[in-house]
Amino acid sequence: MTNLLKGEIRITTVLTVSTQPVPKRRFRTIEEKQRILAEATAPGASVALVARKHGVNANLVFGWMRLRKAGLLGTASEPAALLPVEVGTPTVLPDRATRPAPASQVAIEFPGGIIVRVHGQIDREALIRVISALRR
Repeated sequence: MTNLLKGEIRITTVLTVSTQPVPKRRFRTIEEKQRILAEATAPGASVALVARKHGVNANLVFGWMRLRKAGLLGTASEPAALLPVEVGTPTVLPDRATRPAPASQVAIEFPGGIIVRVHGQIDREALIRVISALRR
């Protein structure tokens, strides 16, 4: 508090003490994370409500979703189902005629720092006209 009339300054300090123990950070097992994710991704489920129910932040659940999608949330309880694959010869073999021509690129540097870069197919006559105009 400040009393401007008398030029006094009073400082009041408030100390709040909690008798509750500080909760330690909880580490969830992969099975717990997968169980929470199954509940949060069920049709009609709210991620925020499921997270609150389990005492975690919704952003943490979304992070677990990204990890699961990337395949980084540990091993699944069931092995992935494998599909049969049949390997055969291709019906069309690539040859040089079907490959696209590599893109051309030309860079011409003139005195005075002017640089002309031409990408793709180069029209010889147009390039001559551009160079002639820049030399003037």
